[in-house]
Amino acid sequence: MQLRRSFAVLSIALLISSAAFAASFNNLASDDKAAADISGKYEGIAKSEAFGEIPLTVNLKNTGGKLTGTIETPQGPATITDGAYADGKVTLKFDAGGNEGSVTATLNGDKIVGKWELGGAGGTLELKKAVGSTPAATTPAAPPSSGPKPAVGDPISGDWDGAADAGGMTIPFTLKLKLEGDKVTGSSSSDQGTATISNGKWDGNKLSFSLDTPQGSITMSGVVKDGKIIGDFDFSGQMTGKWEAKKK
Repeated sequence: MQLRRSFAVLSIALLISSAAFAASFNNLASDDKAAADISGKYEGIAKSEAFGEIPLTVNLKNTGGKLTGTIETPQGPATITDGAYADGKVTLKFDAGGNEGSVTATLNGDKIVGKWELGGAGGTLELKKAVGSTPAATTPAAPPSSGPKPAVGDPISGDWDGAADAGGMTIPFTLKLKLEGDKVTGSSSSDQGTATISNGKWDGNKLSFSLDTPQGSITMSGVVKDGKIIGDFDFSGQMTGKWEAKKK
């Protein structure tokens, strides 16, 4: 799982994440004053006070003024669900782990410059068209595979469905955990991608682990109670929040 404000906000961003996470966690728009075809691949940076600079790759396809494509972030792809291009102005809506974001921008030569918003957060973006680029197809993240059954008396090992509250946004994710002694390994997955668990520990009834993302480390901790893990996360001091997971 990757989270960014999304958790991204891993998405977060993961995605943001954000994503991803979180965050997970990003978006694009464009305006062509010379009426050239806006379709193609763009690379650049989205900025915000909360997350700093976030690298983006945006793939756009223009069909009669309707824009489709994807926004690639370190936490994984976000699908453009609605987009329009007319009179040199571009508007986009995108799906970031179940949260809708938007972009308004203009195309200045081979650059897209504008603003983005997602879950109450926002900032600026600037992208430049790659030479000879063509729109790329979306590649959905593969679902996590099923793991072995946990040993008797092992309350941690297995698959978990989780959700994080990142600044008022609900970020769904899954956990795949394996307990060996007091060491916990596994991974976290969301619509923004997959992150490997590090520094995983099981002490008594308390679980703790970290998720490393390009924007920083997400530290997660929790306790097991009534078949659920309930706890807190800290995204490199930029954002904190609550999370909860239930065993599948």
